[in-house]
Amino acid sequence: MFHSFFTSTSKHLQINDENYLDKSNHTLLSMQDIRVSHGKKVLLNIDELVLDSHKLIAFIGPNGAGKSTLLHTILDQHSGTTLKTEGQITIQGQPINDVMNHGHIAWVGQHERFELPLTVLDYALLGVSPNLAWYQRPNENHVKQAHNLLQEFELLKLVNARIQTLSGGEKQRLAIVRALMQATRIMMFDEPTNHLDIRHQRFLLKYLHNLVQHQGESILIVLHDLTHAYRYTDEVVLLNKGQIVAQGTPDKVMTSQQLSDVYSTDIKAHQTEDGLVFV
Repeated sequence: MFHSFFTSTSKHLQINDENYLDKSNHTLLSMQDIRVSHGKKVLLNIDELVLDSHKLIAFIGPNGAGKSTLLHTILDQHSGTTLKTEGQITIQGQPINDVMNHGHIAWVGQHERFELPLTVLDYALLGVSPNLAWYQRPNENHVKQAHNLLQEFELLKLVNARIQTLSGGEKQRLAIVRALMQATRIMMFDEPTNHLDIRHQRFLLKYLHNLVQHQGESILIVLHDLTHAYRYTDEVVLLNKGQIVAQGTPDKVMTSQQLSDVYSTDIKAHQTEDGLVFV
């Protein structure tokens, strides 16, 4: 059984003040005149996108809408590819490259790599690497934090297991633990609920929402599940064909008519005891 995520985020996650952007800055992200293209095909076309700090913000939209491309553009992951990127991106007023180079953003992608001959604990401790000098190694406090997070995400019993032996869901939870170990104020997740069963999905989203509410984190997340996006996030950015269709609170953006138009299928919201469910 999971431990209380309220206990976890207040006790186990120690934010490193040296790895800390301006908490008082209310603007997290600013994107201006962004164009991402592959030859003549435009993958992303955003005139302006401004996101506030201290929110859990979801990017939703159909396959090929540009959700993952947008996150990769923020992280400057198109370098060395055939994609052409134009425009300006700042994080809390600072150039994105400066923020990335100083390890201020923790990231979990769709396809994390697990080829290295590491144990579960070794992999979790990779998260503290951006906070250490080249000659430093994780200390006892780092190991304690890793153990606490592994326990929270039901991985402690596997602490000495090789990462190649883990199931898909276990690898996904471990990648999230590694990102949490980085102890940043900004986190980005590309479909982190992939490979997770419904219980682990709910725990993760509650956990991330609690980080925002109680620790002042800023979290950007790509989600496919519309019900999860509606229930757990503070703001939603709806994309289609590389463009922003709508941005705002889930109530404002996630109307049946707007979702049906964007997804090209009939989507209805049904009221249940636990809130709205989108089908």
